[in-house]
Amino acid sequence: MRRKLSAIEHMIDGNIVYFVRLEGSVDPERLRLALGRVQRKHPALRTLIREERDGLYYEEDCAPEVPLRVLRRVEEDDFRRESRLELTTVFPHDQPQLRAVLLQSGRESDLLLVTSHRICDGMSMLTIVREVLRALHKDEELIPYTPITTRDMIGDYQPPQPWKRKLTARLVNGLTRLIPHSRRASENKEHCLEWAADRALSDTLKQRCKAEGVSIHAALVVALDRALFTVLGRKKAPAFIESPMDARRGRLAALKSDMLFFGGGSLVIPTGRAPQLDFWARAREIHEQIRRDIEKEMLNIPVRYHFAEMLRPLPSAQMQSMVRVGDALKINGSWNRFALSNLGNVVVTDNDAPFRVKDLRLYVHSFNIRLLGLVAYALNGEMRFYFVSDEKCLSFTQAEGLKREFMAQLRQQLLPAEESASEGLLVFEASAG
Repeated sequence: MRRKLSAIEHMIDGNIVYFVRLEGSVDPERLRLALGRVQRKHPALRTLIREERDGLYYEEDCAPEVPLRVLRRVEEDDFRRESRLELTTVFPHDQPQLRAVLLQSGRESDLLLVTSHRICDGMSMLTIVREVLRALHKDEELIPYTPITTRDMIGDYQPPQPWKRKLTARLVNGLTRLIPHSRRASENKEHCLEWAADRALSDTLKQRCKAEGVSIHAALVVALDRALFTVLGRKKAPAFIESPMDARRGRLAALKSDMLFFGGGSLVIPTGRAPQLDFWARAREIHEQIRRDIEKEMLNIPVRYHFAEMLRPLPSAQMQSMVRVGDALKINGSWNRFALSNLGNVVVTDNDAPFRVKDLRLYVHSFNIRLLGLVAYALNGEMRFYFVSDEKCLSFTQAEGLKREFMAQLRQQLLPAEESASEGLLVFEASAG
């Protein structure tokens, strides 16, 4: 069975790497078997991409086994070198959209799981990580399922005035045909920062948010919003903070089986609003706005998919032209938006697992659009943060300043004045490149 990639799937061409450090050694053959069971479960991991004259297609159930490279770990940070390599290596069309690297040493094993963003977002990758780790010490076969299709998402939706929707789609398609084809691909160069709040600060944030009746995500939005304006100023700060909405958490019945399918929309919050408001009063406003927007976005999912099916996918050469226009207009390199994703509390192993996860991190790279965003998650009681920006969006110095101000905003709300200026409350390291 074949399916043409949508306009959105053409656009979000990039790689995601999850790095997991485990206590003890991992048997490579056992890992191969685990990868095989996970691949047999998920249809997206059994597909190949075929290039035809009219675009790219998925061809189902024809992919070979998941590639695995096994290397000896010499230095503790060897995973960084391998992560950079995997991020920038395009998935060949004759290989599955998942591959793995195992770095072995006597006391620890580093596992890198790499996938294409076209089939997997960050939350979906946690499903793969969890299932691979479970399959390392459990022998049960995972049950395959039928993939979710666009038709499943659209359901019985019909626009009230179909001719208007068709006319709009034709106008959009006509305008996109006028976009010139770039002769030279622009190179995306991202730098990243990694850090964590220690357990005490993380616990305080969780408790304060509960007392104020807001989500941690709402508090992070306010801290990020105010940090952006402090560091970049009103003229240079992105106009919106955009957060992907996970429709799988019991909200969309069609997604109960296919946990790799990302069928949600995005929550878009304008920046720079109500700067005079108390931090927690603004957080309560954001919390309520998110709640309302989730309900609205859920209703709009069939509408968006119905319209997206009528849009013409843009070839990479045209997308590169659009990226260059954004660069020339200096719209923050990401069309005036800053992405904020919150993966929540990350638990990827069972209580009876014979190994312990000592560390878990993620890295992303885009081959098309410019990246500018912050990913937050909690691991072993600590809030972790991964900041990524293309050099066309923010300089490394600006990113460092944004990190400091973001954490200062949080510490100011959570700690006494004499403690809030202490950089010693931050652990982890920063990295570039």
